[in-house]
Amino acid sequence: MGLVNFVISTVGKCLDVAALLLDLNFLIVHTVVRTLLTIIAFITNLPTLILNLLLHVGDLTLFSAMYMAETTSNLAHWTLSMLGSLALALEGLLESLKMVGYLSMHVLLRGKDHLCRGLVSVLEGCGIAVSLVVYFTNTVVNFALIATQNVYLAAVGVWQTVSSPLQKVLEFALTFFTFLYSSLVGTSAFLWSPCKLLLDFIASLVQMFISIFILNIYGLLLTVTIALLTTAYLNPRLSRQAAVHILVYVNSFPALRRLYRRLQQLYLLERRFWLQLSHHRSLLGLVLRTALQRDNANRVRGDGDTGEERRDPPDGRDRLQQEPGDLPSCSADRPLKMSPSLGKDGKPLPAESLLTLLKEQEERKKCVICQDCIKTVVLLPCRHLCLCRDCTNILLRQPIYQQNCPLCRHMILNTMDVYL
Repeated sequence: MGLVNFVISTVGKCLDVAALLLDLNFLIVHTVVRTLLTIIAFITNLPTLILNLLLHVGDLTLFSAMYMAETTSNLAHWTLSMLGSLALALEGLLESLKMVGYLSMHVLLRGKDHLCRGLVSVLEGCGIAVSLVVYFTNTVVNFALIATQNVYLAAVGVWQTVSSPLQKVLEFALTFFTFLYSSLVGTSAFLWSPCKLLLDFIASLVQMFISIFILNIYGLLLTVTIALLTTAYLNPRLSRQAAVHILVYVNSFPALRRLYRRLQQLYLLERRFWLQLSHHRSLLGLVLRTALQRDNANRVRGDGDTGEERRDPPDGRDRLQQEPGDLPSCSADRPLKMSPSLGKDGKPLPAESLLTLLKEQEERKKCVICQDCIKTVVLLPCRHLCLCRDCTNILLRQPIYQQNCPLCRHMILNTMDVYL
C-alpha cells in the first residue's frame, strides 16, 4: 500500500513538474511571441510614426514661421510708422531752419553790402597811401643799390688790376703741378701694370703648378716621372747604372730569372709561328695564282671566250687593289680579258647593262660592315681591303680578342690607309 502511495505521489510530482515545465514553456513562448509581435508591430508602424512625427514637426515649423513672419511684419509696420512720424518732424524742423536761414542770409547780405562798401573805400585810401610810400622807398633803395654797385665795380676793377699778374702766376703754377702729378701717376700706372700682370701671372702659374703637380696625386706622380726622365736623359751613366743595379737585383731572384727566360722563349716561339704562317700563306697564294692563270689560259686557247666575268678575290679587295705579288710581271703572261663594255660576241652592251656593271663595281668598293662608305683601309698581316676608316676605328676599340678581320677572322696587328 505504501509502495502504491509512493508511486502515485511520485507520478503526481512528476506530473506537477511536467505541468510546471509546460507552464514555463508556455510563458516563455508566449513572451517571445508577444515580443516578436511587438517588434513586428513597431517595425510595421515605424513609417507611420516617423510620418506623423515629421508632420507634427512640419506643423510646428510652419506655425513658428508664420508667427515670426507676423511678428516681423508688425515690427516693420511699427518701425515704418515711427520712421514716418520722425520724417515728418524732421521735415517741419528743416522747414523752420530753412526759413531762419533765409532770413539770416538776407540780413547778412544787406549788412555785407554796406560793410563792403565802407571797407572798400577805406582800403582804397590805404592802398593809395601805401603805394606812395612804396614808390618813395623803392626810389631811395634803387639809388643806394646803384651807388653800391658802382663802388663794388670800381673796387673789383682795382683788385683785378693789382692781382691779375699774381693770379696768372698762381694758375700757371697750379696747372704745372697738376700736369706733373698726372704725369707721375700715369707713369707709375704704366710701369706698375706690366709688373702687376707679370706677378699675377707668376702667382697663377705657381698656384696651378701646386694644385696640379703637388696637391694632386696624379700630378705628383707625373712630376716625379718627369724629374726621373729628365735626370735619366741628362745623366746617361746614372740611368745605365740604375738599370744595371735593377737587372742585378732582378737576377738575384731565381723565379724572376726563370720567368724572364720563359717570356723570351714564348716571344721566339710566337715569332717563329708567324714566320711559318706567312711562309705557308705565300706558298698557298702562289699555288692558287698558278692554277688560276693556267685555267684562264686553257679557256682562252680553247674557244677564244673568257667565259663569265672575272670575280673579285674572296678577300674583299677590288681587282685593282691586289698586292703587287699577285699581278703578273709581264703583259705576255697576263690572261686576256674582255672589255667590260663589250659582250660575249664583241658587241657593245646596252646602257642598262653598263649601268648595272657600274653599280656592281660601286657596290664592290663599299665597306663590308656599314655598306655605305668606300673601303680605304688595308688590314695587316692578312692584307684585306674591306673596311672604311670609321668601321676600322670602331673595330680597333673592341677587346684584343675581337680585333679580327671580318673576312678571314685573322688577328689585326696593324692597318694601312690606301687612296683609290
